[in-house]
Amino acid sequence: MNLLPGQPTAIPQQPQSLALTELTQIVYELAGSSRHRLLYNADVLVSHIEALVTESIDNIHALSRELTPDMHETLTNRCQVVASLVPLVKQSPQLQRYPETVGKNIIGGLEYLCLIFHRQLYRVFSADYQLPHSYLKMEVTNAGMQYQRLLSQYPNNKLLKAMLRPIEKFIHNTSANNTKKSIDYNNVLLSNIKLWQRRKGTQDELYEIALTMNLNCPRFMHYMASEAGLELQSFEKRADKGACIERLQKLFLQASTSTKWKASVYGAYLPDVNSVSTEVQKWLSQQADLVKLEAAAPAETSGTNRVEMQEEVEFFSILLKVMILEGLTKLKKVAPIFRVFSTVISFAKSAVPSEGNLIRAASRRVDGALLDKLEAFFERCLLLVRKIRRNGGKFPDEGE
Repeated sequence: MNLLPGQPTAIPQQPQSLALTELTQIVYELAGSSRHRLLYNADVLVSHIEALVTESIDNIHALSRELTPDMHETLTNRCQVVASLVPLVKQSPQLQRYPETVGKNIIGGLEYLCLIFHRQLYRVFSADYQLPHSYLKMEVTNAGMQYQRLLSQYPNNKLLKAMLRPIEKFIHNTSANNTKKSIDYNNVLLSNIKLWQRRKGTQDELYEIALTMNLNCPRFMHYMASEAGLELQSFEKRADKGACIERLQKLFLQASTSTKWKASVYGAYLPDVNSVSTEVQKWLSQQADLVKLEAAAPAETSGTNRVEMQEEVEFFSILLKVMILEGLTKLKKVAPIFRVFSTVISFAKSAVPSEGNLIRAASRRVDGALLDKLEAFFERCLLLVRKIRRNGGKFPDEGE
């Protein structure tokens, strides 16, 4: 049998590659003119293609052990030939003349063959090798289906969604994540999550996967710190906060020593960024220090000795949070600053405030009326600053 156009000559046509060649020939015939008669009986065709796909996969396994890294160009050509089989068949007028189930079986078998073929061949590429478009296209399709399936099955699992950020980036920005190393990391991550799904795993086990794989993705790291911070801030008593930190430390130790999950052979998601373990340990240490500082804080001031605010707790909490985030204080954490203010202020219509009350008020969604009040307040502040400037740097009510 003559070689088909595009088939590499560097790989000898030994018996181990004949199944793939015959399969390609069938596909080319299927993609021929619709005026031709049906070339194969439907049942026989499906059975024959299934057998050829199975044989080709076995042959690819054997062939991949004989390949060497200097055959990259040849392998890329082979990948492109195999990847072209599926669209050829999908567009084939001949295929439309077979029963629908036959067509689905043919396409399904070929798509599986393409994925297996590429995954066997790409093992010989170096970690930073930019993989051929034909391979990337199939990996994107495969990852996209798994990503959407997981989101639909766990629509309210924010932790899982944060962990899937590398997959989302790969799907929507393939050109920046097209190396063998990136794809291997994504495949191992999805494999671990599928295993977690089959085991009906817990949220804590998702953290184990993230630590095992060193998932130091910025979005995941931000989510983890935010969720732990909100949990910690929900406690008002120092003892409860200390117990929360101890529980988080125990969870971290358990997760970081788990051996249930597979790690990528290439290490972290972002090799040049601090590991998840380092960041978690740093955060836990900082929170423990803040709790110790709280223990040494002065006794709470009685209600009669506090400074009464003109506005209520919601306005004050949001205002102070905005100012903290915009750089009023060196410390960007709102909890310790709210803790200090809660000891010296009061509100006309509210009970003596606590750190927890202020934090909860600052964590709620800000409604339009409150935003209007904030804008008006800052506009008055800006007007006053302009008056001071016109007054040579003096406040308007200050004398000469």
